Amino acid sequence: MKEDKRKTKNVSELRKRAEDKIQGKTDEQDPSIKDARILIHELQVHQIELEMQNEELLRVQKELEDSRDKYSDLYDFSPVGYFSFDNNGLILETNLTGAKILGVERNSLINKPLSLFISSGSKEVFYLHLRQVFSTGVRHTCELNFFDNKGVELWVQLISLLICGNCRTSMIDITDRKKAEESIKNALVYTESIVDTIREPLVLLDSHKRFISANFSFYQTFNISIEDARGRSLYELGNGQWNIPSLRKSLWKINSNNFKLQDFEITQVFPNIGRKVMLLNASRLKLAGTDMILLAIEDITVRRQLEEMFLENESLIRVNKARTDFLMIMSHELRTPLTSVIAYSILLKEKKTGELNEKQMLFVDTILKSSKHLLDLINDFLELAKIEAGKMEMFFEEISIPDLINDILEIIRETAIQHNVILKKEFNQEMLSINADRRSLRQILFNLISNSIKFSKNEGGVITISTKKENDMVRISVADNGIGIRNEDLPKLFQKFEQLDSGISRKYEGTGLGLAITKQLVEMHGGKIWVESKYGEGSNFIFLLPIGGKK
Repeated sequence: MKEDKRKTKNVSELRKRAEDKIQGKTDEQDPSIKDARILIHELQVHQIELEMQNEELLRVQKELEDSRDKYSDLYDFSPVGYFSFDNNGLILETNLTGAKILGVERNSLINKPLSLFISSGSKEVFYLHLRQVFSTGVRHTCELNFFDNKGVELWVQLISLLICGNCRTSMIDITDRKKAEESIKNALVYTESIVDTIREPLVLLDSHKRFISANFSFYQTFNISIEDARGRSLYELGNGQWNIPSLRKSLWKINSNNFKLQDFEITQVFPNIGRKVMLLNASRLKLAGTDMILLAIEDITVRRQLEEMFLENESLIRVNKARTDFLMIMSHELRTPLTSVIAYSILLKEKKTGELNEKQMLFVDTILKSSKHLLDLINDFLELAKIEAGKMEMFFEEISIPDLINDILEIIRETAIQHNVILKKEFNQEMLSINADRRSLRQILFNLISNSIKFSKNEGGVITISTKKENDMVRISVADNGIGIRNEDLPKLFQKFEQLDSGISRKYEGTGLGLAITKQLVEMHGGKIWVESKYGEGSNFIFLLPIGGKK
């Protein structure tokens, strides 16, 4: 460094002496040749240094120009529009992209307010944005609705920062994004409208099992309002009614290892809607980078009840069939020897084998009466067993109703006389014949008339059998003025083995099968039967049958 200072000092002295000589102001002698050579060398060195510095300056200048051109191109042709605004929203500067977004030449935008392009609904948003930037100096963002120079609607996003006293803003065209969002929104509305038509409840949960949304069926089925569900955990809904340990465990598996919940059955008692049996299906979804769980709930309560009823009914059918088969076998085995007992009793009563004293005749009458009663019971059992087993064969033919009723009255007249009962008939001349099974129709009428005679009053009474046409049906009624039936006993009247009153049962013999068989025979014809009765005044048994036979 000392050497450099010395050389600089010598050069300065030589330069000064040279200048003094040139100006004629020096008192010294001409410099020596040695000094002149030193001066020349120094001048040459400086000249070379200046040339090198000039070359470096030219190189740097070119690099600066290239860099300026490069960054100018980046600025102008950036996909983002750049603007500078004053605090009134006047455009101080913009790039080519910003001018292109607005559809205007760049030079014509300078000192023009941006509000010329902003829709009326977004102008206040822009001015609020400016005030925030100038007042806080920090970065702010907003979205504006624009109309370009050709009136085409577009959406832009402004990101602004205060730099050197001006608002420097980048403008991004988000029209496509807004259209996509609108399309997605419309698609969601459309999808939700479809989802709301699905009968099964659907629930969308976040990864923490918090409620996001559900379809209408969920709110309706479980009596939950949208306000009560929004943002809450599934396990909190309805005072914790969904806080089911097995469900928590299964939903945890979905998040942990992408497990899918399939046909998971749970039973829960809900406070407002009672016991529900549900089939759950759930899987993990990823929407917009967010993990979600779609839970589908199928209410199978009725299905399970029907299945239980079906199984129970199947069991009852099996038991009933076993009982019917047993009755058929036992009735057959009993009827064969019983027929012999009745036959021998008749022979004894008719004294075919010899005379009987009074006491023996009483015993024979008792045996005969009891045997016939037992045979009637066995026949009822067999009839019922056949009907229930589906083995009852019916042969439909045209039958004269007056003739059939007259035949039955002739058979039963002796019994009526014994009970002081008068039998009357009222035939409608329009209703003379019907297409039916003769044996079944005979049994229906015989059962009803016998029943009326059995439950007549002690002093006797009147039984009226009447027929009447009603559209395509025949109406037949058996009315009496007997003891009648209490209202509370009416529902039990046509049930098997049902006797209305234990006291009556002791007085009036029977198994309670007659009316049950009668009802089934009527229904096998495609008809219906009912009773109208007033206790103490009598009963009227009415049944309808299709005139043309069962349809």
